[in-house]
Amino acid sequence: MSRSPLSLPSLTLALCWLALLCLTTSPAHGAIAIADAPRELNLSPRVSLLEDAERIYDIDALLTGGERLPWRPSRQETLNFSFSESAWWVRFELTNDTSAPARRLLELAMPLHDYLDAWVADPAGTIVKSWRTGDRRAFGSRPVVHRTFVLPISLPPGETRSVILRLDSHDGLFDATPLYLMDDAGFLAKAQRELMAFSLYFGALLALLAYNFLLYLALREHTLLLYAAYLGTFFVLMFTARGFAFQYWWPQWPTFNNQLVPLNIGLFALTLTLFSDSYLNLRRHVPRLSRGLQGLAALCLLSALPALWGHYAWVFRVMIPGFIVLSTLWLGVAVWRSCRGEVLARIYLVAWCVLLVGISLYFLRVAGVLPYNVVTEYAVQVGSGLEFMLLSLGLAWKINQLKNDKLSAERATHDMQRIANQRLEEQVVARTRELERANRKLASLARTDPLTGLFNRRQFGARLEAELEYRRCTGRPLLFAVMDIDAFKAYNDTYGHQAGDAVLVRVAELLTERFQRPGDQLFRLGGEEFGLLLEADSCEAGYQELERFRESLERLAIAHRASELGVVTASFGLVACEDFACIVDADSLYLQADQAMYEAKARQRNRIVTRHFCAQDSSERA
Repeated sequence: MSRSPLSLPSLTLALCWLALLCLTTSPAHGAIAIADAPRELNLSPRVSLLEDAERIYDIDALLTGGERLPWRPSRQETLNFSFSESAWWVRFELTNDTSAPARRLLELAMPLHDYLDAWVADPAGTIVKSWRTGDRRAFGSRPVVHRTFVLPISLPPGETRSVILRLDSHDGLFDATPLYLMDDAGFLAKAQRELMAFSLYFGALLALLAYNFLLYLALREHTLLLYAAYLGTFFVLMFTARGFAFQYWWPQWPTFNNQLVPLNIGLFALTLTLFSDSYLNLRRHVPRLSRGLQGLAALCLLSALPALWGHYAWVFRVMIPGFIVLSTLWLGVAVWRSCRGEVLARIYLVAWCVLLVGISLYFLRVAGVLPYNVVTEYAVQVGSGLEFMLLSLGLAWKINQLKNDKLSAERATHDMQRIANQRLEEQVVARTRELERANRKLASLARTDPLTGLFNRRQFGARLEAELEYRRCTGRPLLFAVMDIDAFKAYNDTYGHQAGDAVLVRVAELLTERFQRPGDQLFRLGGEEFGLLLEADSCEAGYQELERFRESLERLAIAHRASELGVVTASFGLVACEDFACIVDADSLYLQADQAMYEAKARQRNRIVTRHFCAQDSSERA
């Protein structure tokens, strides 16, 4: 029996090679039906990729013979080529499986992408739309005015369109590139969310920067100026990295926009070091370490200078580890000073732990170690916001300490030379302060009750007369109540006057808690008697407010053995004035409320009696 020229092993090997060829030359993903797609679709894991290491392909070659090229399916949630000398092609298909024309927006959500060329082709291979943009081209090259790259794709009903992107870099540095497909409404919602979040973030940074700079102008504290410089470099860095600077500040200067990013990172490292050195007073404690850290920060800045001549990938390869080393050293300094019990170092440590985690996540994402996601993308913003607030708190504490130390040093230096004058000045200052305190105390006593802090009887007459005049003009009813603590004399006899004073203070505090509307005014009229001028539109509303207070007082459960209820209670007389023609003066109003209060006491206390001023009728409510 003759042997077949194609043996079984060779046939198996051929089939394996054929299968491998199919896997490497055919895109793994079919067309995306827009009717089934969500409003915001992440395209990164659904596209096909083609690496063009020699940059030999063009769009014509891909349209005519693209199926024979070594396309491979993307397995990334976010496209991230990191440091790569190749150009990269991205391909996917969209199908409009509806009966109406449709439009979708393709967003490459990374503002710092050097070159982006895009084409839309029909099934026949004819290009129907193309774009050439990128952050190394003028901002006007973008079809949609937005900080990221947004491409509008029109889809006729029932047709399929191929979308091909070419991503290239200036010198081999790619940043992570999220790829989203959205309808108009989805893009608008996403853009509005991002704009609001970034507006709040950058607005807070600017407010903090302006505040610290103005504070520096007022105090001339060097640390404040360094903090303002540090905030300024960080603001420009974030504003540029997020694409806002290119959109709003220099849309015609793409080269400058790219140069500014590494230069700003270098300036940020330098201002960070200078501020931290001043903040922790490292130069005084360890001058050699201070000079070493400043030298390392200067090297970070110098390593960014080649970006002026167009070298970026090399710059970031050097700056990323250099900045991590610098940050780690500062973190170690903060730990060391914290272990020595410095409060300021502990605040700094907490603040920088938060920020350094965010910065490390971002750089590791740029280096391709970590994937692109919400955490790695926005960790710097979240961490820096918390860090700036904590540093501001520590800076305020430091300034206060420095001022105190400076004052103490000045006093110690000039004590011997000015001892006689100082004693005289101290006596004058002491007497002046005593006089000022006495004047303030007299003024306070003239207006308020010294025990409870409420308005006193003298203020009662003047304020009630003014309120009567106001109500006559406006026609609104006036509600005034007199409150008297029940069996207070018996309380003093039982528990002592000191305990009685404590009850008066607690009742006054409860009054202040319950009656806080702008029109409410509270008075201590004498002894255990209080006056309440209520901001209410009707007698019923005023009664409800008093009833809630009466119940709150009873719930305090202040023990009172001489009371029938066993706790401290109060009786109220409430007068509602609606006809101001029959009101003579404030004393008449007080007399009516006082009589209503005594009527409440005559009816077994712990109740409210209301009375209309002119009608001479009254009603009781317990």
